[in-house]
Amino acid sequence: MDHIQCQDAAIAVLQSALSYDRTHHAYIFHGPAGVGKCTTALAFTKVLLCHEAQRGLTGRISACDTCASCRLWHGIADAADATRSAHPDLHLIRKELAGESIIKVLRDRKQTNIPVDLLREHMIGGTTGDGRYHEPIVGKTPALRHNKVFIIDEAELLDAPGQNALLKTLEEPPAGTYIMLVTASEDQLLPTIRSRCQRVTFGPLSEEVIAHWLDESAKVPAGSQRDWVVHFAGGSLGRAQLAVQYDLFDWAQAVVPALSGMASRQFDAALGSDIASRIDAFAQQWVKAHPNASKDAANRRGAELMWVLITQHARAELARAAGQHATLAAAQLEQRLKPWLAVIDAVHEAQAMLRSHLNMGMVCDHLCLAMNQAMAGRERVNA
Repeated sequence: MDHIQCQDAAIAVLQSALSYDRTHHAYIFHGPAGVGKCTTALAFTKVLLCHEAQRGLTGRISACDTCASCRLWHGIADAADATRSAHPDLHLIRKELAGESIIKVLRDRKQTNIPVDLLREHMIGGTTGDGRYHEPIVGKTPALRHNKVFIIDEAELLDAPGQNALLKTLEEPPAGTYIMLVTASEDQLLPTIRSRCQRVTFGPLSEEVIAHWLDESAKVPAGSQRDWVVHFAGGSLGRAQLAVQYDLFDWAQAVVPALSGMASRQFDAALGSDIASRIDAFAQQWVKAHPNASKDAANRRGAELMWVLITQHARAELARAAGQHATLAAAQLEQRLKPWLAVIDAVHEAQAMLRSHLNMGMVCDHLCLAMNQAMAGRERVNA
């Protein structure tokens, strides 16, 4: 786990458990998306599955890299590798696993969540919707006669029947079985799930880590685009990767000036359509790159990136306004800040509308009208 960056607190929790032989049977790795939760879960798993884990000079426990388990680990660098892994005691459950299911209904469906039947097929066993009975893999003896690990990535996507079906296993897991739920939305897990797991908190990465990745891997040269990506990432390497891959800087160059135009009564009536088309283009590229992915889910992913862009700009304007008017009385300062707060509220409303399955174009048009009304309020305050 030494290669995990900027997650010292999380690594310390796991290293302490290993050092004192007090590993918990179930963990929740929670924190922002794209900060190394699944990478850490895999690194922790490698140690748990190692037959001859070693204590280094610093007291940290690490895998030996030579035992039967470690030899099977070569080539596993990320979740995609782990999904294809031949290691018999590593079980990574993701929504994408549905595409390889023996259950036709799962195999043909769009990947929007982790249904209970996928959990039955690859972990807890039982009868699935097609009438087929599955042996509970979780109850089987480890193939290498040591431990076995189940990692559920994006665990917030487990449907309600799946979470309820998982409870019994979390209460009474077989000996030598470890379960890790990786999530960016812990609140979407049932309280009964959360109470049975040990929480491990992950925080945002430093700007230096994001900048280093942009320099070394993405080859983004220094300049306004690089600076914007570092800011937009907000400590999430995953978000930085999406920003580069899908050229979200181009979004910023179109949307941010439009927001500034609203403040001076220059409202572009086509802005809503432009935002919707950019989200749609993102979703089309996503589906093309991820076979069997859900277009609706890709639309929501693109929309969330757009909402982040807008709210980050609004918060930056809030900070700037607060600095400029720091000497004003509290009531006056609140009036100066109110329009940008209303922009953030408008984004939250758009999020709720999208969750209600309203048309994307309608949601984006409504958002832009609400933001323009907020900026009109700013004009009256500044008059």
